Amino acid sequence: MNEKEYVLITGASSGIGSHLAMHFAESSYSLLLLARRKELLHEVKEKCLKINSKISVETFICDVTKDEDLQKVQNFVNENNLTLKIVIANAGIPVQGYVSKLTVEDYKYQFETNVFGVLRTFYFFKDHLIQSKGHLALLGSVASYISSPKLTPYCMSKFAVKALSEGLFFEMKKFGVKCTLICPGLVESQIRLVNNKGQYKADAKDPAPDWIIMDTKSATLQMKKAILKGKKEVIITGHGKFIVFMQRHFPWFTHFLNSRNIMSG
Repeated sequence: MNEKEYVLITGASSGIGSHLAMHFAESSYSLLLLARRKELLHEVKEKCLKINSKISVETFICDVTKDEDLQKVQNFVNENNLTLKIVIANAGIPVQGYVSKLTVEDYKYQFETNVFGVLRTFYFFKDHLIQSKGHLALLGSVASYISSPKLTPYCMSKFAVKALSEGLFFEMKKFGVKCTLICPGLVESQIRLVNNKGQYKADAKDPAPDWIIMDTKSATLQMKKAILKGKKEVIITGHGKFIVFMQRHFPWFTHFLNSRNIMSG
C-alpha cells in the first residue's frame, strides 16, 4: 500500500467531494474517503473502483467535529505507512436565517464543522503532508468575499477559511507543502438541501435558480486542475468570478444586490 500516493477527502459522500474523488481516481491516485453517510460513501467507492480498479479506496465514517473519528483515520494512515499526498478539507454545512432569528448556538454549530472541522483535518494530517511535501486544499466559497442577508453564519465561516488559507499558504511553504483555497460559486450540490441541524432533506427545493448552477463534474475538474497546478487560490464558476471582481473593484454593485436581497435568494 505504501507505494501509492493517497488523496484524503472529507465530505466525500456526495456533491463536490464525491466528484473530486472520481476525478482523482481517473488520475490514478488512491483514496481515503471520509463522510458521515455510510451507504453513499460506499457508492462513491464503487464508482471510483469502476473508473480505476488499480487504485486503493478506503472509506471511513467520519464526522470532522469529532477528534476520535479523525484519529481513527490518522491511525490507519500511520499503521499502513501510507503516502498522503493531498488533503482536501471539503466537509461543510450551511446555517441560514436572519441574525435576529438565530442564536449564538447556531453560529457555534456552523463554525464547528466549517471552521474547526477544517482545522482538525489540518492538525491530524499536517505531519503527513510535510513528510510527502504534499498539498492541502481548503473549500472556501464566493461567500468568502461577500456576506449576504440570511447567510451570515455560512459567510462568516467561509471568510474564516479564507483567512486560514492565507496564513497557511505562507506557513506551510517553508515545509514544501502547497495550500490552495477553492472558492466555488453556485455548484450542483446537496449542501443547499441541508437544514440548520445538518440534516439532508431530499424533498427540499434548491433555492438557487437552475440557470446559474454549474454542474458538479465540470466544477470539480477545474478544482482538481488547480490543486495539481499548485495554485494559491481559484474561483470556480463564471458568476462567482464576476461577483468577486465586482466586490473587489465596484463594491457599490454588490451593495446594491444585497440591498435588493438578490444575492441571498
